[in-house]
Amino acid sequence: MGSFAVQFAKAAGAIVYATASTKSLPHVRALGADEVIDYRHQTLEHLTGDIDLVVDLVGAEVLDRSWMLLSPGGLLVSIAAPDVVSRAPQDRRAVFLSNRPDTALLAAIAEQVAAGVLRSTVAEVVGFYDLPSAIERNRTGHAPGKIVADFAR
Repeated sequence: MGSFAVQFAKAAGAIVYATASTKSLPHVRALGADEVIDYRHQTLEHLTGDIDLVVDLVGAEVLDRSWMLLSPGGLLVSIAAPDVVSRAPQDRRAVFLSNRPDTALLAAIAEQVAAGVLRSTVAEVVGFYDLPSAIERNRTGHAPGKIVADFAR
């Protein structure tokens, strides 16, 4: 999700700040991020509080530390914290984003990937019986890109 968010924001003309693990820094920069923060060694606090849109994919403590980054009138969008609106400080705006599959939009994104307009990196392809270990690798950190399940394996 984050890799597409970086690319969509860059295509819209935004200056993009992103967070990534140490081993994913080059990958995220290659996607177009203007500044990439290594969340294992850096904090968000060094950024100015002048960001118009913060996209939260993590929730918890990262969400709580993100409020200070918003510009006046800025918006924090979270896919990880359903209670984001109630957690917003008095002077901050927030929305929780929950999607339903949109076949036409997914087809358009797939066409953009196939045409090379959007990048989608596959870190590994796993079979059904390897899913538990793949989920654990995803949770604890893995190579940049998506882990794909091939149920025919």
